[in-house]
Amino acid sequence: MELNKSNYFSQEANRHYMSVSQFKSFLPSYGGCEAQAMATINGEYVRPASVTFMEGHFVHAWNEGTLDEFKADNPDLYSSRGPTAGQLKSNFQHCNKMIEVLENDPLVMKALAGKKEVIMTTEMFGIPWKVMLDSYQPEHKIFADLKTMKEMDGKFWNREAQAYENFLDHYGYIIQMSVYAEVERKVSGRKEEDWLLPHMVVVTKQDPPDHEILYFDYDAIAAHLRIVGNHIERVKEVKSGKVEPVRCEKCEYCRQTKKISRIKHFQELSLY
Repeated sequence: MELNKSNYFSQEANRHYMSVSQFKSFLPSYGGCEAQAMATINGEYVRPASVTFMEGHFVHAWNEGTLDEFKADNPDLYSSRGPTAGQLKSNFQHCNKMIEVLENDPLVMKALAGKKEVIMTTEMFGIPWKVMLDSYQPEHKIFADLKTMKEMDGKFWNREAQAYENFLDHYGYIIQMSVYAEVERKVSGRKEEDWLLPHMVVVTKQDPPDHEILYFDYDAIAAHLRIVGNHIERVKEVKSGKVEPVRCEKCEYCRQTKKISRIKHFQELSLY
């Protein structure tokens, strides 16, 4: 299947290719659920659109140079009543502040320079993968991903590990950067472990916004590719239909389709 920006996120593409977001959607340690992941791939479940998702797309459209087109295609960004009718809603006005912070930082603009939204596909761990690099500068041996966050200093509870973690671990962003680095290396035909250096530009929704540029070293890439390798066979078996997906009974899909099979003792309820 030939990928382009029009079909990259399509159901057909998601059935054919593995992606980082799809991989994480199978893993409880990243908030995933096998049953919900398979229902999504099969078109039986569509995750509700969120304001957070649209805010991220707003900032990404700026990076891609398509913000005006994005605004035109999404009239819901604008208020439709009262004295603010016709104006951007307040949260998207704040996205403009986030963009202004990025535009006014020369090092950020250097990190985000280069080719935009570059799609790459390759076979890895025995299956086809797809990635999309936000900013790609192979001549400088880097690529960059742009993230919008509520804040950078928060701590997140990992139910499976029973421990707090930072946003990079909680959302699997180091795995994302590692997979991107390996796919890019394979596509470019370089030798083993000759990766470009992944960078992540993070801007927060605080007022005023905070921002940071993070990079990920080769040791982190190698370690997190091993994590993918440790889990990928199970994911492949579930996605191919060889084994039944496990329900988490906590996610939106499981709550919507839940049928009680036994009555629990009250002490079975977990605080965390």
